[in-house]
Amino acid sequence: MSRYLLSCFALFLLFFSLNTQAQVPAMPTNPNQLEIIKADSLVGMNLPFMQIRKLMGNVGLRQGTTLLYCNLAILNETTNILEAYGKVKIIQADTVTITGDTAYYFGNERKAKINGRVKLDDKTIILNTNKLDYDLNSSVAFYNTGGKVLDKKSTLTSKEAYYNTVTKLVNFKTNVKVLDKDGNLSADSLRYSTLSKEAFFVAPTLIVNKKDTTYANPGSQYNTLTKISNLKGRSTVKTEDYVMTADTMIYDPPTEIGVANGNILFISKKDKAILTGDKGRYSKKTGITRVFGHALLKNIFENDTLFLNADTLVSLDNKETKVKKLYAYKKVLMYKSDMSAKCDSLSYNVSDSTIYFYQKPILWNTKNQSEADSINIGLRHNKIKIMNMKGKSFVISIDTLVNYNQIKGRKMVVNFTDSSRVEKVTVEGNGESIYYAIDEKNTVTGMNRVQCGKMNLNFAKNKVSRIAFLAKPDGKFIPPKEIKPDDKELDGFRWRLAERPTKEMIMKVVAPPIEVKIPQVKKDSVIIKKEEKEVKKTPLNNSKKKLRSKL
Repeated sequence: MSRYLLSCFALFLLFFSLNTQAQVPAMPTNPNQLEIIKADSLVGMNLPFMQIRKLMGNVGLRQGTTLLYCNLAILNETTNILEAYGKVKIIQADTVTITGDTAYYFGNERKAKINGRVKLDDKTIILNTNKLDYDLNSSVAFYNTGGKVLDKKSTLTSKEAYYNTVTKLVNFKTNVKVLDKDGNLSADSLRYSTLSKEAFFVAPTLIVNKKDTTYANPGSQYNTLTKISNLKGRSTVKTEDYVMTADTMIYDPPTEIGVANGNILFISKKDKAILTGDKGRYSKKTGITRVFGHALLKNIFENDTLFLNADTLVSLDNKETKVKKLYAYKKVLMYKSDMSAKCDSLSYNVSDSTIYFYQKPILWNTKNQSEADSINIGLRHNKIKIMNMKGKSFVISIDTLVNYNQIKGRKMVVNFTDSSRVEKVTVEGNGESIYYAIDEKNTVTGMNRVQCGKMNLNFAKNKVSRIAFLAKPDGKFIPPKEIKPDDKELDGFRWRLAERPTKEMIMKVVAPPIEVKIPQVKKDSVIIKKEEKEVKKTPLNNSKKKLRSKL
């Protein structure tokens, strides 16, 4: 009996020893080897130089922190390649989940190819496509058969895309569109951050919102949440009323505020007005547009165009208060075919068509020159109709014989005909005048020189036709032969026609010509001397032979 127990105990020790050795895991030859963690059934196949495992029902495999699930799997343990079918799911480090109908997983390279109703969810966005390649090493997903990215309020679609699940950056290519309830974006290529919700333009891009349209160039940015655009590379924004273009621009559609820099172009569709300059700012809520540096307004009329240049131009168009004005500050130049002006600053009330000139302005219209401490003019059908002058007022008018008719006073009102000729002048306070009398044969018969507190002068065809002196007039008539040079000018007379702004003068101020210095090549330079020596050395016959050989 004791021998029998000893024999059984020895067999038990031997069995335990063998079983313990079988459970000790062998060191894996491939650290990336896919590990089977579960399956309803498993079939093993040993082929020449290859070991195949077929897993069926609730299949689960693991590779490091990556889990793979499916209904049916074929694992090639030799090549470490997995074929997965039915409800495929790949989970990487509990951050990225990819599902699909079928998949190929290359364990050694840690790459997956997922097909059929593919969905990638990284807790930031959801990506849908039919075919997806995913590199677990670089964390980059790729599709080229069309896909869709759902990002909270926006939907982004394209034919091709690369998505980094770590940096959260997507590079979209070909037929890119961004859609949301406020509008859409179209481009050939686009870079998008799913964290900041910003789109970075790498190709010309079109943004269409409810209130505006933006044409953006490469280098620009657009926030899909705030709708703010940071535009670069000569981009354009179009609203219902305006068009804005600049080298760089920041535009906020919700507030409709735009800040532009570099060769700005601002077009008012309703007013047919164009503003240009170095910098600008626009706010639809306040209706204020500001342009700085080489500022120019071009207001297009039916048969004419007004050019207005200043250091700063400000346009006010408030729809609530219905106030519409234009302000120009510092070094103002104005040109129109029938009128020019020069002053320090001006304001234009569009509602009543009145222009106010400040700081010793000077105006020219047809053959008239007017200057005073301040002037305001009233327009009718875009032509000057009345002019009010205050403080040191002085009007000079040239007649048909090029004589200078002159009127000066403390205050003056000048009325004009429809053809912008002086029709009537009313002077109040310290009035003085010089006007030439011309007969029917267009010959000067004398010169009238009058001083009077108040006077009214009527003109016809640039000639004084009727005059009325009030409040103690003092005057004299000088025959032609007795007119001296000193008699021809009132005190303060200055004919300043050379200062009269022209279209060319204004455009030169706005866009001064760029001087290009071309270095002069000296005749006795070393290079030229060397070339001349080579030419002299080469006989003419040899030159002809070389030319023929080339032909």
